[in-house]
Amino acid sequence: MGSFLSNLKADVGGLAFAIIGFTGTFVALAMNHSLIQQKWWRVFFLTFSWTLCVILLVVIPDTRVLQNFVYALMFYFELFDWPVLQQLLCIVGGILWGATALFYQRRSAGACVDCGRIEGDTNKTKLTKWGKWSTLIAVIMALPYGIVRLAWAAGLPLGTPEIDMTLTGRLVEAFLGGLPIMGAILTLGLIQKWGEVFPRWCLIIAGKRVPIWFAVIPAAIASILLTIAGLKVSPVIIMGILDGSINSANWGELLPALSWFFWGVSLGAATLSYYLRRRSQCRYCGIGG
Repeated sequence: MGSFLSNLKADVGGLAFAIIGFTGTFVALAMNHSLIQQKWWRVFFLTFSWTLCVILLVVIPDTRVLQNFVYALMFYFELFDWPVLQQLLCIVGGILWGATALFYQRRSAGACVDCGRIEGDTNKTKLTKWGKWSTLIAVIMALPYGIVRLAWAAGLPLGTPEIDMTLTGRLVEAFLGGLPIMGAILTLGLIQKWGEVFPRWCLIIAGKRVPIWFAVIPAAIASILLTIAGLKVSPVIIMGILDGSINSANWGELLPALSWFFWGVSLGAATLSYYLRRRSQCRYCGIGG
């Protein structure tokens, strides 16, 4: 649903991506060459790299990536096919290009290539003051889809004409509804004490510090998948509202997904804030801590 490339012909798309791929190879090699120092080259390299990162990360993939990820949590893999695998590879490529662009941007700006800090850049307040609001927005945006699905699991026809499901169907809806609600609760940990130190009920690990990447990696993955899906499904929903196909009788089927994009973006911002707040002194440049 909502693929930006659904009308792209194979021959045109194949040629375009081949050209971009070959260009990317030379750009990556040139970015690693310390002799290229001209300012306009830096602008070109960064523009190309970040643009390719965005294309691979959020333009090419569609809602099938999020769909298959959620279904995989239920051990259902029937919808996983070659196009989905290709989209996953594009996401990996986008992440790698983003990392490459970030590394080059830091190095060419004289910042630490590992942490991005520069001398005197130790004010965590300026970097994380938006973390609380981003987290709260992410929590709120997670609720609409979860509430509707849980209502369906309970047999309540919220935003749909009728509910007629088997027990298996209700269990699936309960899982689909419980997942974002649980995600909202865990998101609160990005600004709570228990998001930094394991609480008492964690038994063996209670009182120990939560590893930064233990929270950052799953939150970042969720942010990427939600942003991708939200970016693709939002135009479809808006068009449905405008043409009347989404109305007061059936809004529960698609309208809650309109929050996905804002959920993904705010979760990404909250995750970045959490990382910046908790990162320790850099072992390479010695700044921070």
